[in-house]
This record gives sequence, C-alpha cells and structure tokens, in this order.
Amino acid sequence: MSDTVPYSTAGWFLRAFPVPKYLAMPAIGVDISDYAIKFLYLKHHKGEVSLGAHGKVDLPLEAIERGEVKDPATIVKLLKRIRQDHGIAYAHLALPEEHAYLFQMEVPRVTKNEVEDQLEFHLKENVPIGAEEAVFDYNVLRTTKDHYVLNVSVYPMTIASQYVGVLEDAGFKPLSVEIEGQATARALLPLQESVPTLIIDIGRNDASLSISQNGIVTFTANLETGGDYFSRAIARHLDISFQEAERLKRQHGFTNTQEGLSVYQALVPAMDEFTEAVHKHIMYWQMHSTTSDESHEPVERVVLVGGSANTKGVVEYLEAALELPVDVGNVWSNIPGFSHDTPPLHAKESVEYTTSIGLALRSILRVIK
Repeated sequence: MSDTVPYSTAGWFLRAFPVPKYLAMPAIGVDISDYAIKFLYLKHHKGEVSLGAHGKVDLPLEAIERGEVKDPATIVKLLKRIRQDHGIAYAHLALPEEHAYLFQMEVPRVTKNEVEDQLEFHLKENVPIGAEEAVFDYNVLRTTKDHYVLNVSVYPMTIASQYVGVLEDAGFKPLSVEIEGQATARALLPLQESVPTLIIDIGRNDASLSISQNGIVTFTANLETGGDYFSRAIARHLDISFQEAERLKRQHGFTNTQEGLSVYQALVPAMDEFTEAVHKHIMYWQMHSTTSDESHEPVERVVLVGGSANTKGVVEYLEAALELPVDVGNVWSNIPGFSHDTPPLHAKESVEYTTSIGLALRSILRVIK
C-alpha cells in the first residue's frame, strides 16, 4: 500500500494528449467558444509579469454549435493567423463545459496506477460514456485512513479531439487541456480558497456555472441563457430591433429607475428564470452527498465574469435573488509580479478574458515555481 497521494500533477487529459517536455515555454491561453476565439499571453521578465498579445476574433455562425466543432477549416485558418501574427507556438486550451462531467468517488489507498485502473473500471457507473470513449483526470479532495476521495473530471474523446485537432492543425503545440471552469477559477480565486465559491461566466449565448473550493472545481453546469437572451427579451417586450434592445440594455441594465422602467420590466421575467436555474444548481450541489455521505458545505459567495458581468444593476439583482454576496471578478488578482496599479485592460473588457488569463497563468506559475 502506498502512502503517496496519487494527485494527477501533469494536468488535464495528458493521458490522451502528450505534451512537450518544456512546459515553461511561453504559451498563449486559447478560449474557443461558439461565437469567438479569445486569446491572451502573459510575458515574464526578471520576476515581473505583463500583458502580451491578446485579442478576440469573432467566429462565423455555425462554425461551432453547442460546443461541437462544425467548421474546422475556418477555425484553423483563424488560429493560424493568430499564431503567425504573434509568433507564439505553444498554447494552453480550454474545453467548453457543456460536455464535461464531474463526479466524486472513493477508492482504496493504493498506488497511482491502481487508482487509475479503478477509475476506468467504474467510469460508466458515473457518466454516460465508457473509458474507451473518454479522457479524464482527477484530484484528491481528501484522504481518510483507508481511502482517497477523488474529484474526477471526464470529457468525451471525440469532442476533446476536435479542439486539440484545430489547434494542432493551425501549428500550435498544446501544452495543456482543461475545462473552462478550472482555468477561470485559477484566474479569480486564491489557490487555497476554502470558501465554496460559485463563478458565473455570462457569455453572449450561454452562461457557465462552476463551484470551486480549495483550488478544485467540483461542479459545473451550463445554462442556455446569455447576454443575447436578455436583449431578445427587451426586443420582444418593446417590439423593437435587437440592435436597439442591445443599446437599451447597455444604457439602463437591470436598474429599476423611472428612466429605464420599461427595460427593467422586460428583463425581470428573463432574469428571474435565470436566477431560479442558478439557485437550483446551487441547491443540487449543496444537497448532493459525496461517496462518504457528507453534504457539501454551502456556497458562500458568487463571482461574476463574462461579457455581461458589468451590466448595470446585475450584481445587485443577483445578490437579492440568490441571497449571497456577489462581486465582479478581478482577473488580475492571482498574477504574481503583476502591477495592479494600472490594469492594461479596462475592467469591462478584462472580464471577457478570464478563461484565457487562467490558461496563460499555467506557464507563469510554472516558471516562478
């Protein structure tokens, strides 16, 4: 019997996708969503970190649908342009959360290889795909006298291969692959943050939820509600164009004022539906027992990121609806040696790059260690 905790130290999915030896090479964080490619590179020089290349490239409609790559040629072309324009060959990649599965399980305290054998054997009991169809990784949540309690992350091999494939076809060498939630948590939360924290990333077409504790994401979910959903609610209610609704949303947001009352009234049903779905996921996670029959600790705070994070009134609305403190995330807080006096991106823009920053941090943290 081994006393060594069998942490997976190499990072996500490296059993399926081997990486180069020099993981400390300058690398770009690449976040590919249904509507855009966001990328960001952090420079490290003489103990100081600064923002390097970054940007967002819009994707044509249907290039990616619900997290599945439908037009790889177009995505490869755009990624190749990013690589050539900025001269960076290595990349850390995020995978969309709508296809990820996370669960906890107990295994006896045996060797690392035996732990992985048990995981493969019991995979189908916990997720709807078998070991031959999946790539997976795990972290140890805690250790008992006879067992390890594992947090297991699983992803369909076919979809993971699509994302790695377009990256490699564009000439990048992938150093790591992980779900969006883990990269986002790395950017926003202290590594040993013991308070269970819900991160809500509201994008254009959907919202990703992830709950993190002690640096490990133990729950993810995806809601088909994003910034465009709220704009469409305004457009229907006021019988105006989507473009005009988008303008009014930016001008008034979720503020219940005389000036923006019609916009607020249009948004309330959509926002109530959104907050109800978030609350249900929080309660599910909180009440869902682990394999040790121990309920999770309650979520104590919410961090908001994504393109809609800075919409007027959204923080206050969520705080009232969820009865939890809500803050807009500070994406620069975990970058060592970084000057926080003059953020290189405006706060409203920086929250769109949270996942890319968390990915790019992998290389920076490895260099500093």
